[in-house]
Amino acid sequence: MQETAKSARERKAAQRARDKRAVIEAIGCEADAEMRTLIELLRVELVQSESTASASRSAWRAWNEIGQRMSWIDDKSRVVEPSGPTLDLDL
Repeated sequence: MQETAKSARERKAAQRARDKRAVIEAIGCEADAEMRTLIELLRVELVQSESTASASRSAWRAWNEIGQRMSWIDDKSRVVEPSGPTLDLDL
């Protein structure tokens, strides 16, 4: 049985541990992850990529999954152009 954290510091540390565990578990399973986890995975991978100067596949997969959920990337990994008002002029 897990003991309930009593202080704000303990609660925050427990939340950070859960977030870190969720990010680790999301690598390779981005389609099943929550949006909060995808964003954290993307943030962590981009910071690490910047320091090592190499692109991360899990960051790309997280970005792709976020885009699909938000409907600005279609199922073929293409960016979908926003459909704004069109002006048809018959000259």
